[in-house]
Amino acid sequence: MKRFALACLAVAALSPAPASAADQRMPTKAPPLAAPPPAISWTGCYIGVNIGGGFASDKYFDPLVPPPDNFLGKHEPSGVVGGGQVGCDYQYGAWVFGARGMFDGADLNDNHFFAGDVFDTHIPWFATATARLGYLVDPTFLLYVKGGGAWKRQEEKIIDGITGLVEATGEKTRTGYDVGGGFEWRFWGNWSFFAEYNYLGFGSKSITFTALPEPGEAAGPPFPLNIHEHMSVVVAGVNWRFMPWTP
Repeated sequence: MKRFALACLAVAALSPAPASAADQRMPTKAPPLAAPPPAISWTGCYIGVNIGGGFASDKYFDPLVPPPDNFLGKHEPSGVVGGGQVGCDYQYGAWVFGARGMFDGADLNDNHFFAGDVFDTHIPWFATATARLGYLVDPTFLLYVKGGGAWKRQEEKIIDGITGLVEATGEKTRTGYDVGGGFEWRFWGNWSFFAEYNYLGFGSKSITFTALPEPGEAAGPPFPLNIHEHMSVVVAGVNWRFMPWTP
């Protein structure tokens, strides 16, 4: 009997312990790591639209009269502008280098009265071709400055202040420069919002006016006027970047 008890103890010692519920669970794999979100790149090209407002300053001078008597007054055409832009950027670290062309239709108008005549200006469009330099304050927000060339169309009238008849007309496409700055924000995928200010300087240019005949009279000879002009334009808009694609 003693030998039988010792044998039972030996068998019990050698038998494996019953597995717990936790030990019976199958081992599981760790969940896969989520893929990191794609990095935002500003390198690529874009196209977009814009809208805003602007005003110009026009000062008139008679080149055939010595100063200071050659000053013929001034006015400030203002109104709405809107159009589109296309450009490309290259990102290097936090810096973004780019080039852009912009064309905007405009409806800027004003006039002034001087010595019995009304001097009237209408600006129907302007365009710019600029380079820009920007710095990313975070991956989606760009601050930038810009500069380059500018062009604008200018249509002039001189109107008799009493009869309202147009006495002379002149027009010219003027060339100047553009300096400005603004910000651009990548708010959703390849879409971005921007707002900027542009100063467009055109200096003093001579415009030849064509005199129109009054009733019963012959037309007078053409004559020049010097017009000193600059513009300030504020626009906001959206761009869509089509190269490269950002998911």
